[in-house]
Amino acid sequence: MSRVAELQARIKADQDELIEAVKLERADALKRVKADIKLYGFKATDFKDLLESRVTQKKVDDFLASKAAKAKKAAANKKTAK
Repeated sequence: MSRVAELQARIKADQDELIEAVKLERADALKRVKADIKLYGFKATDFKDLLESRVTQKKVDDFLASKAAKAKKAAANKKTAK
């Protein structure tokens, strides 16, 4: 087995191991965060600008408009390249 193949196999194994570790530690991390929120008396409004919990219609419209503009620009670039 080549050195590159060995490294790729090790990377794949490490990635799988990382996914499992995150799954196992996630619940504990959430408990710590909740305890800190309670300890320091944070309210949901304190996190208003930090956390986005939902996608609004405006965000969807903005995304679609920017995607259409990029596609139009790419099409224009292809025409000028010929």
